[in-house]
Amino acid sequence: AEMGIHTVSVRYKGAHVPGSPFQFTVGPITEGGAGKVQAGGPGLERGEVGQLSEFTIWTREAGAGGLAIAVEGPAKAEINFEDRKDGSCGVSYMPTEPGEYQVSIKFNDDHIPGSPFNVEVIPPMGDARQVSVSSLQETGLKLNQPAFFK
Repeated sequence: AEMGIHTVSVRYKGAHVPGSPFQFTVGPITEGGAGKVQAGGPGLERGEVGQLSEFTIWTREAGAGGLAIAVEGPAKAEINFEDRKDGSCGVSYMPTEPGEYQVSIKFNDDHIPGSPFNVEVIPPMGDARQVSVSSLQETGLKLNQPAFFK
């Protein structure tokens, strides 16, 4: 895959949304702005190829405006977006290539605090992950065997 900016397609309830990055309006009009928007979660820190990376954005304090999310990296990552109707929204994406990704979150065209987030995506763990789990289970079984004292 070539480096550079790739377009991001946003799916909402399974259908492609025209005009992504996805934008939506939040809350009544109050004093707020990008500085009041917070985001957090493992998907803003690290990722693994083929595993869903998830994070949450809290917009309750920000007032009315548009939220735009973009993921840039070595390969296109499709973004799924869920408005939780409680002043937060859940975002997930699945990286398809390892490398450095950048997640930008903007509110009314201003970056929120911490954005853009740099995310290190590692190659798929796959077999290595299964091996470590099975070896731990085997050790655990030995430790848990009953001991008989006569």
